[in-house]
Amino acid sequence: MKQTEIQEFTSWLGKRSYKARLKRFGLERLQEIARENGKLGGRPQGSGKKAKKGGK
Repeated sequence: MKQTEIQEFTSWLGKRSYKARLKRFGLERLQEIARENGKLGGRPQGSGKKAKKGGK
């Protein structure tokens, strides 16, 4: 499987997940959840998602 195929597939999964949440909660509730999450500051430090600076 090529990298582009993997990226397309994961993009599709994300869109599918969003559509399911939209259908379940509705747009207003999703926006409210996003605002609440934004107040928390996003990902916590040390989540391993960002490359660390100055690493070996």
